[in-house]
Amino acid sequence: MARYTFGAGIADFVVTPNDGQWTVASGAVIAFWDAADGGTQHTDLLTGAGTPVTEVVTDEYGMLPQLRGPDGVSGMWADAGGSSRAWVEAHGGAASDTITTKGVVVPEPPADGVSYVIWRAPHACTVTAVRGYREGGSGATVNATANGADLLAVDLSLSTPDTWLSGPAVQNAPMAAGDTLAVAVRSAAGTPAAITILIDIQGLG
Repeated sequence: MARYTFGAGIADFVVTPNDGQWTVASGAVIAFWDAADGGTQHTDLLTGAGTPVTEVVTDEYGMLPQLRGPDGVSGMWADAGGSSRAWVEAHGGAASDTITTKGVVVPEPPADGVSYVIWRAPHACTVTAVRGYREGGSGATVNATANGADLLAVDLSLSTPDTWLSGPAVQNAPMAAGDTLAVAVRSAAGTPAAITILIDIQGLG
C-alpha cells in the first residue's frame, strides 16, 4: 500500500467565526475521520517529517500542515471541533512504499575512517536500513548519518568479507525535505580494497 500527502496547499486553511466574520483558526487541533458524521477516526498519520501522530495542529496562519494519511486513503473528513466536518483530498499521487537505495563505494578507506555527504532529501521520506560490504582487509565498521545524527545506534561491523551485512534497528529514520544524508567508514583494518555502504529509503515515489 502507499500513503497520500495532505495539507500545506493553497486551500488548506482552517477558519473560525469571530464577531460575525470569518478569521483563520491558528493552533486548531484537527482530527480526521472516514465519515462526515460518526464513523472511525484516522489515527495512523505521519507528519511531513515522517513522525507518527493521531492529530495535527494548524500553524499561526491557520494552515493545515503537511501530513501523510493512512495507507491507501486519498480523502478524509477533517474535524476542527466545530459543528461539521470538511472533506479534504490528497495532493497528487501516493508516496510509494518502494524502497530506493542510495550508496557509495569507498576504495582503499583509511584506517581511521572517512565520511562523505551523498544525498539531499527532496521531500519527506524514511530510512529503513543501512548495509555494508567489505572487499579484502580484516575488518571495518561503518555507519550513516542524517543531518549529522547516526542512523545506527552502534556502528555496523563488517566482520565477514565479501558478504552483505545489515545494521541493527535504524534510529533517526524520518527525513524531511532538505535533510542531508552521509555515509561513514568509522574504521578499517588490514587495508580493505573497498567498502560499499548502502542506505535503503522508503517514500521517494
